[in-house]
Amino acid sequence: MKILLIEDDEVLASALLQSLTQHHYAVEIAQDGQIGWEYAQGTNYDLILTDVGLPKLDGITLCQRLRSSRCSTPILLITAKDETNDRIRGLDAGADDYLIKPLNLGELQARVRALLRRGDTPRPPVLEVGALRLDPSICKVTYDNQVLDLTPKEYGLLELLLRNPLRVFSRGDIIEHLWTFDDPPQEETVKSHIKWLRHKLKVVGAVDWIENVYGLGYRLNSQKVTSSRNSEKIIQKNPKQNSLISDTSPSVEQQFNQAMSGLWNQYQGLMTQRMEVLQQAAKALSSGTLTIELRKSAEREAHKLAGVLGMFEQETGTQIAREIEQTLDKDRELLPAQKRQLISLIQELGNLLNLMSQKVVNQTATLIEEEISPNLLLIDPDLQLGSQLQQLAYSPTEMRWQQITTLENARNFLQTNSPDLVVLNVDEIGQREESLALMLNLATRTPPVPVLILAITDQLIDRVTLAQSGARGFLVKPVTAIQIGETASQILQFTRSLTVNILVVDDDPLILAALAPMLEPWGMRITGLDDPLRFWEVLQATAPDLLILDVEMPHINGMELCQAVRTDPQWQELPIVFLTAHREMETVQQVFAAGGDDYVVKPVVGAELLARITHRLERSRLLQSLSTKDSLTGLANQFQSSRDLQHLITQAEKNQQSVYLMILSISDLRQINIQHSHEAGNQVLQRWSRLLQSVFYNGEILGYWGNGEFVVGVSGFSETERLIVQHRLSEILTKLRQQVFTAFNGDRFQATCNYAVVEYPHDGLKLQSLYQVANSMLKHN
Repeated sequence: MKILLIEDDEVLASALLQSLTQHHYAVEIAQDGQIGWEYAQGTNYDLILTDVGLPKLDGITLCQRLRSSRCSTPILLITAKDETNDRIRGLDAGADDYLIKPLNLGELQARVRALLRRGDTPRPPVLEVGALRLDPSICKVTYDNQVLDLTPKEYGLLELLLRNPLRVFSRGDIIEHLWTFDDPPQEETVKSHIKWLRHKLKVVGAVDWIENVYGLGYRLNSQKVTSSRNSEKIIQKNPKQNSLISDTSPSVEQQFNQAMSGLWNQYQGLMTQRMEVLQQAAKALSSGTLTIELRKSAEREAHKLAGVLGMFEQETGTQIAREIEQTLDKDRELLPAQKRQLISLIQELGNLLNLMSQKVVNQTATLIEEEISPNLLLIDPDLQLGSQLQQLAYSPTEMRWQQITTLENARNFLQTNSPDLVVLNVDEIGQREESLALMLNLATRTPPVPVLILAITDQLIDRVTLAQSGARGFLVKPVTAIQIGETASQILQFTRSLTVNILVVDDDPLILAALAPMLEPWGMRITGLDDPLRFWEVLQATAPDLLILDVEMPHINGMELCQAVRTDPQWQELPIVFLTAHREMETVQQVFAAGGDDYVVKPVVGAELLARITHRLERSRLLQSLSTKDSLTGLANQFQSSRDLQHLITQAEKNQQSVYLMILSISDLRQINIQHSHEAGNQVLQRWSRLLQSVFYNGEILGYWGNGEFVVGVSGFSETERLIVQHRLSEILTKLRQQVFTAFNGDRFQATCNYAVVEYPHDGLKLQSLYQVANSMLKHN
C-alpha cells in the first residue's frame, strides 16, 4: 500500500516514516503543501497523511483542492490538540479522519488500517485464500498455521496479490505499487522477489500459488483462487469476532456469472442446433453414410462448441469438443476404432450439455424472481414523472428506468448497483449537502456515473457548485419527461464517447454476447459484428479504440481482415487482438505476421482478456499521447486541439449553438526565459496548465499552441451558461494573476496574463478567423 506523507517537521516526518515502513507501507514524503499537491496529481496513492499547518499550501486548502479535482483517496489530517476549528474545517473540506498531536503511533496504525479498508474496494481486516492467511494488523503471514518469514517487499507483494486475486500485475505495476518514486528498482529486481516469495511459499507447502501469465505478468494461481472461492468464497474474518463477514453486495464477478447464466438460456437453441449436427454425424458414422459435407459441418460445430463451453466453466466439454474437432479434421478415412470413439465422445458431450441446460433452468428460475437492475435511475418523489419516463420507451434495451423517492433508499440502492445515469432532484429529495455528497460518490466511481440535476430555481452559484460536484446536466422544473429523456440520451452519448470502444468480429453470436458482461463493467463498450462482410462499414461507423478478431470465419477470416486494416493509413496503429481456438505455434505465427498485436486462446478467460486489452490500450495511448499532447504542459498540442475545436464548431453549426474560444497568453514568457532561465519559463507553463485543468474539467477543450499561448473551447446554449463561462474565466484569471514563481537563483517573479474571448458565429465562422479576431484583441490589451 502506497502512502503520501505531507509533513514539514523533519523529526515528526522521520518518526512517522519509520512507523509506517515497519508495517510494510511504501511511503513518499512531501515537505510542503504545494509539493504534496503535485505528488498527488502525478501518482495514485492509497492514503494521504497530511499535517494542517504546512508552508505554501495548508492541509485544509490542500484537502479542498484534492476533493475539487475529484481525488477520492482517503485523507488523514494531523492537527494540534487545541485546534478544534481546524478539525471541523478539515472534515468539512473532505478529510476522512484526523489525529491529534502528540501522536500515538499505535492509534496512527489503527486509523491508517481503517481508512485503507474504507477505500473504493472494501479491504477486509484479514485476508485468507484457502490455507494462506495474511493479517495486516500484525504483519503476519501463515500457511496451514505455519509462519512465513518474509522480507518487507515479499510481504507487500503477497498482500498486493491477495487483495487483487484475479488481476494480472506486470513488473511495472508491481514497482508502482511497492516502491517509492525516489527508489525505483530494475524490473529484474521484481523477478528476484517473485522467485524468493515462491520459494518460501513452497517450503511451507504452498506450491504454485503465484503463476506467470505469458507476456503480461503475475497473479495468484486462478485454480487456487477458484477452488478456495468454491468452498468458502475467500474468507474475510474479523479478528474481533468468530463469525465470518458476509458481503452481500454483488461483485463484478457475480454480475458476470449471472449474465452468463442468462446467455446460456438465451442461446440454448443455438447450442442445441450445434449438438444436433454432431448427433447427425454420429448417426451417419454408425450407418457408414457420413458425407464430406456433413463431416465438415460437424467439425465446424465442434470447433465453435470448443470455443464457448469453457466460458461457462465447462472445461470438460471444451476438451471433448476439441477432441471431436481434431478427429474430424483429419483428411484420411476414419478407422473403426476412431468411429467408435467419436460416437462415444458425441454422446458424452450431449449428456453434458443436457445437464448444463437443466442447471441453468434452475438458476434462471431464481434470477427471474430478482429485479433487473435498471441502467437509468430517477431520484425524485414525483411518481407521475417516473411513470411518464417509463412510458417513453425510446428503446427498452437502452432506456430502462427505475424510480426511488427518498435519498436514503437511493444511497442503499447505489451501494450495490451502478446505473448508467442518475437523474437527481436536489431540491425536493433531501438536504442539499447530502445530495452533493451522493453526487461526489457517483463522480468518483470507476467508471464514473453521470448525474443530471433537476432544480426548482436557476441560480448561477447553484450551477457552479453542482458542476464542481460532478453534475453533467442541469434542468429547471417544471420539466417534461421528454426533456429529461432527450437530455439523458445526450449525456449518455457523450459519456460513452469517453469510454473505451471495442469492435468484436466473430461469427459466433454466443461469443459476442459473452464478451459484453466480461468487459463492460470495466468501462468498455462492446460493438459485436457476426458478419465479416460488413466489417469495413462498421469499422468506419464505430471508430473503435481496439479491435478483436476471430481467426476462423466464413467468407473472410480474421487474418485477412487484419491485413486489410494494416494497409489503411487511418487504422495502421489500431490495436488488434485475435481470438482463436488453436494453440499450435503455426497459428500464433500467422496472427503476428498478419499484423496482430496479441491473441487469446478460446475458451476466453475474462481476467486474461481484460489484462491483455488493458496492456494493449495503455501502449496505444502512450504512442497516441506522444503525437497528440504537448510534452511540457500535458495538454493537447496545436494539431490535436485544432481538430477538436473544429469538430466542436461543426457540431455547434448543426445544433445552432454558440462556441466560446478563449486565448490566454503569457505575454512576457520570452523575457522570463531570458531573465530567469528556460527552467523558470517551463515552471510557469506547467503551473498554468494545472490551474486550467483544475477549473475546466467538464468536457471543455484545452490546448497549448506554443509561445505561451493556451486555448480553451466551450460550447454554450443559454444566457445562464454564458454566465457560467464568464464565471470560470474570471476564476482562472484571478488564480493566474495570483501566482508567484521562484527562479533557480531564488528571485521571485510573476507572469503577465493577457486574454481574449471570441464567439462563434458572432466573431467568425471558421477556427482561423476566430483566432485572428482573438489575436487582434490581445494586441490591443
